[in-house]
Amino acid sequence: MLITPSLLHVKTRTGRHQQEAASLLRPVGLAEGFGLDGLTATEVLERLDVPVMRQGPEETEWACIRADHAAMAEAGEWGDLLEALNFADQDRTMASGGRRVAHLISEGARGSLTKSLEIQDFAAAAAEVERFEAVLAMHPEDAAAVHLLAQALIDTGSVKRDLATKGHLSRDLWEESARDFAAAEDLLDEFDPIERLSPLLAATRYLLVRGIEDGASLCRDWFEDWCDLDPEDAVAHATHAVHMMPGWFGSLSIFEKEARRAAAMTHASTGKLAYAVFHLAAAESVGGLLPSLDLELFIEALADYQTATGCQHRANVSANVLTEMVRSYRMAGPAANYQLTKVRTALSDVLWNRLHEVHLDRWDHGADSLALALSEVFGPALKRGARISRRGDGLFTRVPRMISDRPRS
Repeated sequence: MLITPSLLHVKTRTGRHQQEAASLLRPVGLAEGFGLDGLTATEVLERLDVPVMRQGPEETEWACIRADHAAMAEAGEWGDLLEALNFADQDRTMASGGRRVAHLISEGARGSLTKSLEIQDFAAAAAEVERFEAVLAMHPEDAAAVHLLAQALIDTGSVKRDLATKGHLSRDLWEESARDFAAAEDLLDEFDPIERLSPLLAATRYLLVRGIEDGASLCRDWFEDWCDLDPEDAVAHATHAVHMMPGWFGSLSIFEKEARRAAAMTHASTGKLAYAVFHLAAAESVGGLLPSLDLELFIEALADYQTATGCQHRANVSANVLTEMVRSYRMAGPAANYQLTKVRTALSDVLWNRLHEVHLDRWDHGADSLALALSEVFGPALKRGARISRRGDGLFTRVPRMISDRPRS
């Protein structure tokens, strides 16, 4: 974990936190498919003796990195900020959970712009763009300064284009968006990511595909450049995945081919991780896994996704998506028994060997999803009165001695 000034002010605690966990582990039970066999969700969750957090420490770390560099930007400490951004970019520095520190620094520096765009205050956004123009004027040869201005233009142009497609002053906004993207493209033409060995510039240039005429023909090459510079950055796969879906530059068949191609490109670094990231990004975009998903390949890729960092953030993401798949296959009935068995086995591996703390914000249905996962994997032992505790990197069940002399189910 990176220690930042903001992080030093975050209160950290260890232990079971039973009182805090009890306030979080409240099943709602409104969604279909969360019924348990022989136990209630509350009974299952009361047997859980591991840390339960509303938000995991990985996301807290990311927020602190953003906050620290937002404060530097507001204080006008651009020399130090650009130095930190360049170093993190060239070093490919990774924060907990697999996030690139350079992306987090940039997000912090652009925090005021992001807030302005969220409320569609384009006057305030224009003032922020002018501020980045002034920074570049002071540091004309600095790749990080180029990135910040180009990214600010792309952010602004993307919001305007999105509004234009929804009919809000569409003609004027579309023209303004086109000018923003053209200005960003002109900037990036002078700073080639490959020559400068800069994944951050490659990521920024890739995002031009959303607003330039040749976006559809360039996105695959620019994605490949980004992967060549930083094959371990899952953000590259997640970003490209969205553009390979219907509505952008792809289709279901093209998406599947690109997911497999991405996994092959980065296999030496991260195994089949890219395939999982593609489908996770698509699921987040459309609200569910795509029908083109290869189940066995996805399960293998999901294991590589968590192994790449070994973090609890990804362990919770993996457990959640597998739990949602278990729920779907259970509701599908006997026709999905094969798929249900495969997914249950994968979920068992995550809970037994990978997950040892709960980050509830990573679970789609919160405590209901968690109760279903625990019941599916530990159900027989739980019916005998077992409790669930941590052992090593995962969970295990133990039957209290007052119920049975056996220490483990």
